[in-house]
Amino acid sequence: MSTVFAKPFKLGGLEIKNRALLAPLAGVSDVPFRRICQELGAGLTYVEMISSTAINHAKVRTLDLTRRHESEDQLGFQLTGPNAESVADASEEIERRGFETIDVNMGCPVRKIVNKGWGSAILKEPQRVQDTIAHMRERVSVPVTAKIRLGFTENDLNVVEVCRRLAVADAEMITIHGRLRGEDYGAPVRYDKISEGFAAAKSIKPDVFTMGNGNVFDYASAMEMVNKTGCDAVLVSRGALGNPWIFGQIVRGDEVHPTVDEWAEVLFRHMDYHETFYGVSVPTTARFRKHLLWYVSGFPHTRQLRPVLSQVKTMDEVRRIIEELVAGFPGDLPRNASAPEANRRIRAMHDPKYEMDRKLDRGFQPES
Repeated sequence: MSTVFAKPFKLGGLEIKNRALLAPLAGVSDVPFRRICQELGAGLTYVEMISSTAINHAKVRTLDLTRRHESEDQLGFQLTGPNAESVADASEEIERRGFETIDVNMGCPVRKIVNKGWGSAILKEPQRVQDTIAHMRERVSVPVTAKIRLGFTENDLNVVEVCRRLAVADAEMITIHGRLRGEDYGAPVRYDKISEGFAAAKSIKPDVFTMGNGNVFDYASAMEMVNKTGCDAVLVSRGALGNPWIFGQIVRGDEVHPTVDEWAEVLFRHMDYHETFYGVSVPTTARFRKHLLWYVSGFPHTRQLRPVLSQVKTMDEVRRIIEELVAGFPGDLPRNASAPEANRRIRAMHDPKYEMDRKLDRGFQPES
C-alpha cells in the first residue's frame, strides 16, 4: 500500500526517500539506533542536538558525537547555540564534515539549554530566529531547516510570527512541535496552531516544506497530523523509542507489528551494532539498558523483567534473558496485539525520556 508518506521529497538539492523522519533525540540518536531506524524505513535521521559553542571549540566529546557509519549515506545535523553568528560559524564546520542538511533547534525545553538562551529560548527573540537562518543560508550550501515549538509560554505563543520570520530567511523546512516550551506530554497537541504556523510560512514562501511533530505513534496518528495541520511529513520522536518498526508502518500505511521472532531479531541486531560501536564492556551494556526497557513493552508478562534488565552487566546476559522470554511465546505472536487505541492514549501521556531529560536534566551535555 502506498501512502502520502512513501513519496520522496527534496530539500534544496537533497532528495529524501520518504516522509517519516527520525527526530534528533538527545542521548538516544547514536549510530546504532540511527542504523536500525534507517533499516526499518526512516526517511532521514539526525545526529543528536549539539551546541554551536562545542562545535566551534572542537570539543573532543562533541567530535565523537558527529561520527557516522559508512551505511549512512544521508545524515542530518541539529544545532543550537547562543547567537546567530555562533550557529552560522558552526554550520560551516558541519558542512565541511560532510553532513547533508543542518537543522536549528529552537524548541528544546530542557532547563540547562534554555538557561543558556539556546533551544526554545530562541523563540523569545523572533529577530534572532530570522537572523540565525539568514546567516546560515549565506554561509553554507546544504539545506538549512528549523524545528520550533508553538512558543515559550502562553503569553508568548508566537508561532505565526516565528514561521513568517523563518520563511523570510528562506528556511528550506519548518518543523513544529505542537506544544509550548513549558508543556509536558500530558498537554494536547494543538494541531490548529501548527496549521496556522505553516499557513503563515507558506504565505511568504509557498514551497517551504513542513513537518509536524508531537504524538506520532503509528500510521493513524501520523495521518491525523497531516489531516489536521496540512503538513508535508512527520517527525517521529517518542514513537520510535523501542519501536523502530514505526517508520515502515507509517510509510506502508498499516498497523502491522513485528512478531516476537521478528522483534527479537531486530533487538539482537541493535545490540550487535551497539557493542560493535562502543566496545564490549559493562558501561556499553549500561548505555543500552534504556533501549531494553523501551523494547520489552508490548508482550505479556514482561513487567517483571524490567528490574532485571535495568541492572544487567553484559550483553550476553541480555541475550540469555531475551532468548528465555522468546522461548515462552509462539514465534508468530505479534507485539502490541491488543487494544491499539488504548496503547496510543497511554503512550501519548507518557514520556519515556522524562528521567533523562526533564527530571534529571541530563539528556543533553552542553559544552561551553
